[in-house]
Amino acid sequence: MKMLSRSLFALFILLGMLIAVSNHQPVELALWPLPQVAVMPLYFVVVSVLLLGVLAGLILGWWAGRHHRRRAREHGRETARLGREIERLRGMTASQKAGPSDKTYSPPPREQRSMARQSALVAPELLPPGSRDVSA
Repeated sequence: MKMLSRSLFALFILLGMLIAVSNHQPVELALWPLPQVAVMPLYFVVVSVLLLGVLAGLILGWWAGRHHRRRAREHGRETARLGREIERLRGMTASQKAGPSDKTYSPPPREQRSMARQSALVAPELLPPGSRDVSA
């Protein structure tokens, strides 16, 4: 690919030199509302117009790609955020593995008593034998 681009560049330079050598006649450049602007060689006018066309194409291409660049920036930010989230979750799982491996959850004693009272209202036979309240 590098060889192809270098050969095309050399070809364009050669073409520019051929245009410059064969078109050295003076040309009067005049724009309509203004008087005569300048007298310059024809090759300068041709090369200038070609360069202006290339610059206009580059600017329009850059302008057309703005949506893709914006989307790429958004995706990059989202990727970075998700990477931070993954690292945070990996840290949490590593700390959980290093900590106690108690997989069963037991509520605090106060909540245990509350759940026992509620289950006694619904199904008294589920209460442990020594905790039945006869006065109620």
